[in-house]
Order: sequence, then structure tokens, then C-alpha cells
Amino acid sequence: MNVTDPLRAFARERPSAHAVLRVRGAPLSWRELDALVDAVARRCLDDGIAPGDVVHVAIQRPFRTLVLSLALARLGAAAAAATLPWRVAKHAYVDQPGVADAHPDARVVEARWFEPPSSPPDPVPAHADPRAIAIVCPSSGTTGIPKAIPVSHAQLAARIAAANAGVPLPAEPRQICAPTPASGYGFLSMLRVLHAGGTIVVATTPEEIVALATSKRVNRLVLMPFWIDQLATALPRGTRLSVGDVEVGGAFLPAPLLRIARERLGERIHSVYGATEAGCIAMAGFDTLDPERGEVGRVLPGIEVEAFDDHGRALPRGEEGELRLRGPMCADRYLDDARATAEGFRDGWLVTPDLGRVAPDGTLAIVGRRGELINLGGYRVRPSAVEEALLSIDAIEDAGAFGAPDASGATRLCAAVVVRGPLDAASLEALVLARLGAGAPTFVMRVGAVPRNAGGKIMRDTLAAMAREAGLGSG
Repeated sequence: MNVTDPLRAFARERPSAHAVLRVRGAPLSWRELDALVDAVARRCLDDGIAPGDVVHVAIQRPFRTLVLSLALARLGAAAAAATLPWRVAKHAYVDQPGVADAHPDARVVEARWFEPPSSPPDPVPAHADPRAIAIVCPSSGTTGIPKAIPVSHAQLAARIAAANAGVPLPAEPRQICAPTPASGYGFLSMLRVLHAGGTIVVATTPEEIVALATSKRVNRLVLMPFWIDQLATALPRGTRLSVGDVEVGGAFLPAPLLRIARERLGERIHSVYGATEAGCIAMAGFDTLDPERGEVGRVLPGIEVEAFDDHGRALPRGEEGELRLRGPMCADRYLDDARATAEGFRDGWLVTPDLGRVAPDGTLAIVGRRGELINLGGYRVRPSAVEEALLSIDAIEDAGAFGAPDASGATRLCAAVVVRGPLDAASLEALVLARLGAGAPTFVMRVGAVPRNAGGKIMRDTLAAMAREAGLGSG
């Protein structure tokens, strides 16, 4: 089996039906999409890419990333996300000449590669080994550097089946997926629609999502929590974007954002709890859950989730502990990282960083996380890595990083800094942004001293309280 087999089947069964609708570019029929995947796969083969190779894909446009990922999967190779270290991949495709210098075997893609060929190429035989790696996804970054998670064709098929059982797709799905196909969640969400013979509507900004959701008759929207407020802002005042099903994954959805989603996006809001190592783990409509008790969904068919105590013993249903899971959808290792594999995969179980409980009826609740990782919409940030970067700035004497909710309830990456000498707020912000780039804290406050306990450890709860006093969360 190969995850691109349905594309070829629909190209035969419904060749003229729309498979992809785009803001830029003409619609693609199933025949055109399948031919395009073949053409790109043929180009990859001509570039020397072979079955079993891992290929770094650092391309900004989601549609191009999707097509290249499908082409690599078809020939038996695997696309690796741009956030992964270069060393995990033998080859690389990039869309900026400057980025190409970072990899010894990088090729710069051209726009013409991603338009349907004028004449159909010879079909590329689909690699049929279900154990072959189809895609390599980044972990959420528990050590500051994402780990490489190999996901096979068979594991992807199991993830699709489980997610479809949790939140069934509409009869003719038309979906906008805000997470990109470079993420495990985004790729899975798009594959679900492709395997159902539906239509993917490509939109990359809140404004595009609002415009296309109505004009293209979208009936399914996949989001992460931070997108909800952005979409509400993009909507004209007093209007509502009713798209049918709205699926929210990647991080816990705070009550204020859930209220906004119901008021501005629709009533059928679904919770998704998952892990890149396993795909969707628990799903349910928010109207059947109690978020105040940490409930995030009901465990999906085919996957086992258990809570374990500190000694590695399984706990009875309803008791809280370290969550572990297993099933045919689960990865079984990290690429080229024996230590992380030994820590993350034990006795046939995937060990998650989450603490929670499973009720007798299968309802899963999350009560906390091991360590002090800051969860920003599914991407987990290690505070010490942020602090290390801040302390590398000469003007900063001390620093403490922490997460705290803003006015909408979404967690923001924050920092408290002790500054040497005179430095105005604008200059401080510029220094932090220049050093950390996209990873910079979005709320920085100056303090006389970073609070620490008797052992010298930063008191992050105190910092969060100080941030609220300084205006974070006041709207």
C-alpha cells in the first residue's frame, strides 16, 4: 500500500472533479493532481532520489509542500519538515537560494514544477511497502531541538482510520487546514480529505480563510487555538463564518477562545488531542466535554491510552498519572537518536510528557505536564533555551522565561529581564527580536530582579502573576 494510491484511483473514477482549489492558480482536478504528483516524483527520481531516502523540504507555500511530500511518498522516499536538523536528510529541496547553502545536496525548486504538466507523464510506480517511511515529522521540541519522527504508510493509514472514527468527515468534504502539511497534524488532515475524494481549499492567511470559506463552500475547518482570535478579527463586524465542522488541535482550547469560536465560527467545534508520534489520540465535540476538568476528547478506536505511576506501573481507570499510549498508528523510534528513543519508547508504549487520566467511558483528561515546557499552540518551548539566548545579549543581565495567558486565554511566550544601564522599551524589543527572531517572547517586562527560590530556581508562577499585574491579560 501507498498513501498516494487513492489519488490514482480518483484520477480514474472522477477525473474532472476538483481536488484542490487555490487563491493563486487554477483549480486542480483529480486527473491534474495525480499527473502533477507523478511529474514531481519523476523529477525527484531524475535528481537521484531513491526509495528509502529522507529529503528535507524547506518550502514556504503549503500547496507546493503538499505536492512534493506526496511525490516523495509515491516513490518510496520521505519528506522531512523544515524545522528538523539538516543532518536527518540525505537531500533537500528549498525555495530560497540562500537556504540552499546550508545543505550539501540542496536543490532550489521552481514555480513551474508545481503546475499541471501539459501532457501526462508516465506514471511512477507507487512504492508498495507499507513499512516504508512516508513522512518525517518534527516533535514539539522538548529539548529545544525537534526530534525526527518517522511515520510509515501503514501508520498513516491507521491514523486516518482512527481520526475518521472520531470525527467523521462530511459526505463531500471541502476543507481549509490552517496547519501546514509540513506538520504531522496538517499532513494527516489533508490526507483524510484526499482519501475521501474531497476537496482541499488552500488558504494561508486569516483574510484568505474568511474569503474562501464562503466562496468555495467550505464545510470543514482545521485550526489551532491561536487562529480563532485571528479569524474573528478578520471577519466583518457582526458576521459569522458558518463552515459546519471546526476541528481544533495542537493545544488546549481556553474557554474564552471556545466562546469566540462558537459565536463567530459555528456550533460544531471539535476538540482534538494528539501527539506527532501517534496522530490524533482523542476527539469529541466540545458540547460533550467538561474543559474545566481537563477533558480533551474520547480515546479513538485502535489506540490504547493508560496512566502510569512514577514506578512505571499502570494505574486503574480514573486515576491520574503519566500518560502512555500504543497502537498501529504509533511511531516506534526517533531517527538517529538512540537516547531519545530509549526515553520516549518503553516496553511497547510511547511515553508522553502529559499527565492525565482516562475515565471508564474512554474520556481523556489532561491535568498537567512533566517539567516546565511552555505549550504554544502545539509547539513546546524550553524556557532555559529562551533564557540562554536572552542572556547572550550584552544589555541583559538576567532573564526568566515563562508562559502566561493573554486576554483571550491563549498562552504567550513571555520573559522578564534585568537590563544593564539605560535602555528604552523600543530598543530592548529590537535587541530581543534581532537575537531570537521568530522565537522571541511576545511579552517582555523589565524587572529589578528575577524571583528565585532558596535553591536558585526561577519562580515562574510568580513571574506570571507579575505579568498580569503589568497588563498581560487585561485586553
